[in-house]
Amino acid sequence: MTMTRTKWIVAGIVAVVTTIVAVIVVVVVTRDQNPRDFVAERYQRARQLDQANNGLAFTAAAAPAAVAAAIAKATDPRDRRNTGDNHYLRFDKDLVAVSPHAGGSLVLIDSLANGTRRHHAHTSTYGWNSGSAAGDFRGGGSDNGGK
Repeated sequence: MTMTRTKWIVAGIVAVVTTIVAVIVVVVVTRDQNPRDFVAERYQRARQLDQANNGLAFTAAAAPAAVAAAIAKATDPRDRRNTGDNHYLRFDKDLVAVSPHAGGSLVLIDSLANGTRRHHAHTSTYGWNSGSAAGDFRGGGSDNGGK
């Protein structure tokens, strides 16, 4: 049985559609978890340790390095750094800080802008900015030469 031109076209379309569906399935299945959701599902909420400007606090029994590694493995941060026992995970919209607390860890989740400001003493050495145009504004002087 020979294939006609129409059958070849149909076979090609089926192959393309199958490939597109396979790619979509792979992307959905392997998609990294949102850091806020992962931390909320995995660690103990500690409202009494929340910080100003919506810094959400959670506690964990494990050491900061282990907690930061678990979060990073599940969420794929854009960058991950540490200063001593303090670990920082930078995401597109969030900053997660993991530090020692009561024999375990304190996990603090902030928006990227708030977290960068809150942890500026550490994160500024990494070259991280707040992610907002206003956070990077340096000023430009006056229009009339300062007169």
